Amino acid sequence: MKQKITIAILIVGLFVLGIGATAHHYRHQLVVQAGQSNQRLKQVQQQLQTTQKQLAEQVAKDNHSAIDTRKTNQLTGVQQQVLQKKLTDSHFSGTILLVKNNRIIYQDGRGYANYEQQKLITPQTTYQIASVQKSLTAALVMKAVEAGQLKLTDKIGQYYPQIKEGQKITIQMMLDMQSGLIETKAPTVDLTEQQRFAFAFDHLKVQNIGKHFYAPVNYLLLTGVLEKVTHQSYQQLFEKQVSEPLALTSFGFMPNSIAGQQAVSYTVENNFYGEAVPVPIFTYTREIGTGNMYATASSLFQVEQAIVQGRIISKNSLHQLRHTQTGSYSGGVYNWPTYFTSHGVESGYESAIQISQDGQSGVVLLSNQYKVKPVPLVGLTKSLYQQFCETQTKA
Repeated sequence: MKQKITIAILIVGLFVLGIGATAHHYRHQLVVQAGQSNQRLKQVQQQLQTTQKQLAEQVAKDNHSAIDTRKTNQLTGVQQQVLQKKLTDSHFSGTILLVKNNRIIYQDGRGYANYEQQKLITPQTTYQIASVQKSLTAALVMKAVEAGQLKLTDKIGQYYPQIKEGQKITIQMMLDMQSGLIETKAPTVDLTEQQRFAFAFDHLKVQNIGKHFYAPVNYLLLTGVLEKVTHQSYQQLFEKQVSEPLALTSFGFMPNSIAGQQAVSYTVENNFYGEAVPVPIFTYTREIGTGNMYATASSLFQVEQAIVQGRIISKNSLHQLRHTQTGSYSGGVYNWPTYFTSHGVESGYESAIQISQDGQSGVVLLSNQYKVKPVPLVGLTKSLYQQFCETQTKA
């Protein structure tokens, strides 16, 4: 009997050992398989990251404009004489960019980027673009509309209840400078963004709602609305939705951080360079969304071209944004049937653009001197457009 019990115990023991060995074997296999799965997961993640990077590079490549900072002169001898006479007669100092049929026909600098150092202006020279920036802010507003974060019919009072009669003023009215909002005083000290908005509310008045009156505070407040609905800063929005997709260089936010490319702005004395114009920090921190950026002529053209060609917002959104065709202000620019214009002045810098509605042709003039005589920059821009770039193509 004892022998049978012993045998049974041995059999049970062997059975248990067998189960244990089998369990260990399977456990080992599971560990190996888990390790292999983790390795495969890492490989897939790496492949995905590589693919995303390649896609981003391809998007940037597809969006990259044929317009760059190369010094170019494709004008005939007669055309060159005409151009130089116009520039000389206006005593122009700055960068000139002429584009026709998506091809640079002329790009060069004229005058000094830094007169004290005798440093000449080139196509790589950067300037504050001032109020021309409003067209970019308007495009970002339409990006938010496309994303369902905002409506053109929304009232500004929904976002800033402290604005008197804010329930009568729509986002569209602000984009068109028809809100009646006016800031009675501008800051003369450096303020944080929140302090800047508070200052605007303290010096805001409303008059003639529905009638056009150019007031930068409209775009300042639109910037605040954008940040509220997107939960991102204006700079983050621009970089993510405009700068990165277009692979922009030499286009950014003040203070200008590109060493050696900045133009110093000057007063005008006897049609030449006077004193360097100081640029206190408050002159750009108070212009959030309305004039706190710098650019080269070519990078500015690239952005404006991308907006009208549907590479930032859709064509349908563009038509909603820029709904006028009689030279009236809408969506940050003055719209005409075949072209649009914009103009800005800040701290001695002046900028002017006139670009065809299809984005194929245009003039960009960026200057480090603000002058109204002998020829205003807007008038010079129009003259150059008609002489060298004009097309009859509508968007």
